Amino acid sequence: MKRTSNKNISKNKINTNLFSIFIINTIILFALSIIGFIYLKSSSIENYFKENITINIYLKNSTKEVEYNQLYKYLSLSDIVKKVEYISKEDAALIFAEEIGEEFVGFLGYNPLLDMISINLFGEVIDVYNIENFITSLNNFEFIEDVEYDRPLVEILSENFERIGYWIIIVGILFFITSFILINNSIKISIFAKREIIKTMQLVGATSSFIRKPFIMEYVKISFYACILALFLFIIFLFQITYQIQEFDVFDNLNDIITLTLFLIFFGSISSFISSYFVTQKHLKLKVSR
Repeated sequence: MKRTSNKNISKNKINTNLFSIFIINTIILFALSIIGFIYLKSSSIENYFKENITINIYLKNSTKEVEYNQLYKYLSLSDIVKKVEYISKEDAALIFAEEIGEEFVGFLGYNPLLDMISINLFGEVIDVYNIENFITSLNNFEFIEDVEYDRPLVEILSENFERIGYWIIIVGILFFITSFILINNSIKISIFAKREIIKTMQLVGATSSFIRKPFIMEYVKISFYACILALFLFIIFLFQITYQIQEFDVFDNLNDIITLTLFLIFFGSISSFISSYFVTQKHLKLKVSR
């Protein structure tokens, strides 16, 4: 009875260790999926913020319709312009009055605002140098009164995203190494709890490859199941981002999702294989008293 009780306790301990490995693998792979997603989508995230930067082109009151059409066509056909929107001075007055909470046209007796064309450039080309060159290209249109954009914001975004890119790489490498160490240590603890099984199999004459195989298969299988759960949580995470930021489509490039999925399966399987192989090999090299 006592021996049976000890066996049950030992079995429960082993099952607890295996469940702990499953949870650790799931958390690690889920965190890696988020870091990998940020890395793969860093340029898209950067473009999302940059493409919200607006360049306002103000037209003189004397601008003729043919001149406006000429400018509008030029902007629409430009390779770097993503969006073109015309805002009349009447519409601009309504928007401004709503912002300040006061109708100012009636108070002043005239509308001091100008007709405006609001444009957004593609994120890949947005930096101070390219924007200034683009504005210079508009000098041929003499009916343009002024061109404005938030230059400090452009400079801050360019500098910060470049800095963030370096940090993503550094954090990714550090977490990659840490993840492998955590998986290795969790497997090491689990196999240590089964050391008596290894010794028993050695005593009955089992070969090293025969002993290693079930351990390796078990931990690779656990890693695969953990990867499935981590990916499920990751998909929920992506849908939540899409719900919160509707303008940002996280599923615009399914190749990134597929690449990330394959990487997680590969990393989880390989790390579990390597760890279980070498940890089991270490116990096999221990002397067994017959």
